[in-house]
Amino acid sequence: MIDVLPAMTAGIDGDWSTVSKICRVTRSRQRKINWKWQAPREEIVYLIITSLTACEASPKTLLQINRAQWGLEIMHRDKDVTLGEDGYPNRLDNAPRSVFSLACFALKILRSIAHSPTRAIEHSQDDRTLPTRLFSGFH
Repeated sequence: MIDVLPAMTAGIDGDWSTVSKICRVTRSRQRKINWKWQAPREEIVYLIITSLTACEASPKTLLQINRAQWGLEIMHRDKDVTLGEDGYPNRLDNAPRSVFSLACFALKILRSIAHSPTRAIEHSQDDRTLPTRLFSGFH
């Protein structure tokens, strides 16, 4: 269930004067811990804090904005967590742009192996020539 509420509901209107709405989602979540499914539980999360007007801040619009944001976040997560992009020490000249391009290329190769870069890395560990063969066009 999604609710679009006035900012004063969360008590943040005093801290952020331009905020007019918040998006609250109540959902059921089930987690797997140590290969065992836990009991589902209900959780409440706040997805978006916005200055959109009541007409502009429909539940559908806020969910679209949220999904678009998470699409960007997962892309950066793959680059930073999986490929360690933020840990690269060279920040001079064209190095950051080159690292970005190489990381994008590496993710593209990994996604041709599996949907998840982590799964692709696990899959290709037994055949370390697989990414090179994919890059060169030889299968």
